Amino acid sequence: MKKMFIQLFIISVGIYLSIISVISIKKYFYKNYFDKEIKKNIVYNDLTIQNKTYETTTPEIITTEFTTEKILEETTTKVIIEPTSQTISKQEEVKNKEYKEIVDDGSIIYDNLTLTELVNKLNKNLNSTLTNTGIYFATYYQNTGLDPYLSVAIVLHETGCYWNCSKLVTENYNIGGLRGTNGYMKFNTLEEGINGFLDILYNNYYSKGLTTPELINTKYASSTTWSEKINNYIEKIKTS
Repeated sequence: MKKMFIQLFIISVGIYLSIISVISIKKYFYKNYFDKEIKKNIVYNDLTIQNKTYETTTPEIITTEFTTEKILEETTTKVIIEPTSQTISKQEEVKNKEYKEIVDDGSIIYDNLTLTELVNKLNKNLNSTLTNTGIYFATYYQNTGLDPYLSVAIVLHETGCYWNCSKLVTENYNIGGLRGTNGYMKFNTLEEGINGFLDILYNNYYSKGLTTPELINTKYASSTTWSEKINNYIEKIKTS
């Protein structure tokens, strides 16, 4: 009986070890073969999905970038060729312009004012495109005797530069509403426009004895109230 019990125990242990061995072999085989194959397939499928996604989206990205570049290129071209860009360039030229330096020896030159004081008074009334251009009118007076209040007053009336200059100034640098044989006159720069206006006013009017708004009115403007408006601007300049 004892011998039989020992034999059954040995057989049970053998069966148990066999089962343990089979399980261990299965786990080992699964871990080192099946699991790798599954992971490999997962990685492969993931890469396949990524590649398909990349292949799908890449043409769209290229198309978008090409479209953006094309739009930018067309926009740049328009800025270069459109007339409005020329106006912008002229305004920037005026904005960045270095105006003539004031050389003041301290002497009284006009209306009990020194050159610096006269320029400052004129500048208070000259705005927009004509900001800080009072030096031109003041020095022209020094050289010719042309009344600076009168010349500036005509400019303010003709161009609106007491507030905002008209297109005649911003586009043509015509500060006096000057007309030629082919319509309104055009100048290449603001300085040229200012000096051109002052030369015409002095040579065609002031030097010939037309030294007041009333005397200038009949030749310069068709409106009978023109001189009254010029005188109003002269008063504004005087009291500024």
